[in-house]
Amino acid sequence: MKHEKRGQIQVTFSWVYILIAGAVILLFFIGIVVKQKAVSEENLATDVVRVMESIFTGAGVSEKTKNFVDISGLADYTLFFDCSEGVTEFGIKDRGKAIQNEMDPIFAPLELQDTVMNLWSLPYNMPFKTIDFTFVSSRKSKIFFVGNDPFIDEFINATEGFDNVEKIIDPAEIVPGLNYQFRIIDFTGGTALAGGVPESLKGYDDNKITALVFTAAEQVDYYQKQGDIWKKLNQKPVKIISLPGERNAAKYAAIFAGDDDTYICSMGKAFFRLKYVLDVYDGKLNDIKNYYLADPELAVGDCYNYISDQGYDPNAEQSLRTLKNRLSACLVDFPNTYDSCIDLVSAANDLKISNQNLGEKGDCITLY
Repeated sequence: MKHEKRGQIQVTFSWVYILIAGAVILLFFIGIVVKQKAVSEENLATDVVRVMESIFTGAGVSEKTKNFVDISGLADYTLFFDCSEGVTEFGIKDRGKAIQNEMDPIFAPLELQDTVMNLWSLPYNMPFKTIDFTFVSSRKSKIFFVGNDPFIDEFINATEGFDNVEKIIDPAEIVPGLNYQFRIIDFTGGTALAGGVPESLKGYDDNKITALVFTAAEQVDYYQKQGDIWKKLNQKPVKIISLPGERNAAKYAAIFAGDDDTYICSMGKAFFRLKYVLDVYDGKLNDIKNYYLADPELAVGDCYNYISDQGYDPNAEQSLRTLKNRLSACLVDFPNTYDSCIDLVSAANDLKISNQNLGEKGDCITLY
């Protein structure tokens, strides 16, 4: 009888041992699978952002071209964009290694989640082409315009095919639908935001709801939802530094940028690029000037006078020199000196007029 009980205990112990050992082995393999899954996701995320980098590079060199990129495979992930200290960073949130870009001005929401990504590029002219701006959006990133400014219709026509831009009379009429995030562009000077966050958007996370108020033709304020009210993000009005005219790239960029900091950061890339472009044109101007000086008759003609700082006002040489000096002041402690960059506009406009005068003469060599 004792032997039978001892045998039963041994059998029971064996089964307990087998169960424990089996559980340990199972947990071991589960751990391997989970770890391998995490590694695979990290590798996938890294591969994806590398592809994104190639896409942004291609979009940046395809001037005035719209691209609609299928990202349905990333529908469960959130893409993020940031810019600080002159470096744009983008990737998949909480996954993989982000890509850093020090060259291209990319204007995008801070976060994006959709099946299609809208990409568009426009040249930034100051006054000649300096660099192409890349704008990033998506069909679920809704942009609502309020007001009667002519720019609204221009923007809507220019972004045909984006399917995320709408003109409304009052933010209270916004219907969220299945969209991911919302931005209100207020051309009423802030009147449209006076009533607080629209009732239909109050249930959304604060970081999904933003607004932009044009307080003047060339300056804006950025706002973000904070509960039921709007929180202003920038301490000083953000100046839009560009020459006027259709397809004003810097003005478009303000609408696509996630906030004031990323907008100014990306504009800084354009200003640093302008520094090198100006050196190229400075060399070209000297070549043109020497060409006219080599011929006594040409050295006293209209063409030379539109080029030389001893000639007409404005002239290309003085305007270019002024533009370079003002750019130096703009960049001396960027972004703290961003406001001083507004002085670039008048010098760039003088250079534009000088070049137009050269072109109208017919036989003059233009700077660009």
